[in-house]
Amino acid sequence: MKKILYTTDFSPNAEKAFQFALKMAEKHHAELIMLHVFDMPPIMGHPYLMGPAEMKLQAGSSWKNYLQEFFAQFKSTIQPTFITVENTSVVKGILSIIKEHKPDLVVTGTKGKSLLKEIFIGSTTKALVQQSPVPVLAIPENAEYGNIKNVLYASDFREVDEKALRQLIEFVKPFKAEIRVLHVSTDNEYKSNEKMEWFKDYVEDSISYKHISFELLQADDIFEKLDNYVKQYDLDMMVMLKKEKHGIVEKLFHEDLVWKMEFHTSVPLLSFNEHYLRASGRKNIKRGDTIEH
Repeated sequence: MKKILYTTDFSPNAEKAFQFALKMAEKHHAELIMLHVFDMPPIMGHPYLMGPAEMKLQAGSSWKNYLQEFFAQFKSTIQPTFITVENTSVVKGILSIIKEHKPDLVVTGTKGKSLLKEIFIGSTTKALVQQSPVPVLAIPENAEYGNIKNVLYASDFREVDEKALRQLIEFVKPFKAEIRVLHVSTDNEYKSNEKMEWFKDYVEDSISYKHISFELLQADDIFEKLDNYVKQYDLDMMVMLKKEKHGIVEKLFHEDLVWKMEFHTSVPLLSFNEHYLRASGRKNIKRGDTIEH
């Protein structure tokens, strides 16, 4: 991981998210980009003292000073790049920087400064998970940074999960993290055990990582089972795949599951977008390549 993009609205949750972004950047010796997207408020009933372009320039400079003052509170050898962007849409502003700077990871909080802001930031995070071409690490307001030692990957045991696992391993390798690959099966699923054994063999044939295990559980309520599993094993991070469009029922169900896990736990959630994962996999991963550790 060479480049990390951190987005902030200067809320307390964003400060917690920064601790994760900074530690990840330090562990990977990665470039850190700190971003704030601002919107120029309309001026009603007041004469313009300067042109819109100059106002935008001054506002951007002021927000950049806020970013620098915020970073100055932390002791680190990292020298970030500070970026401010004016856009009426926070999501579009972030996506424009992703397109320009091509980070390997986006780190963001899930809560805002107020109830209204909280709803807004929540919708921004959801939109990022849906649209970002790179993985998004969403940090809940109650999350506390610790070394990333135990990671849960919630899997459907599909080929695309192997591509996500490849990237995940590169992210957590400096932490020597244990990865639990878990599938929660409902009663009406067919041949779940055979599916797990096939996926386990498929992963082990292409990825050599000794800190990985596979598990299958049954439950009527997948969200409840995952939530209890996270609490039981004191996990440091959860990983899920944002699926491409398949059947409408499956699509809505899975999006709802990702949304629930993202906003109802105190554990950071790393989301991969299946559409972009498949595209990057076709471009960058040659058949027969292996990851070793």
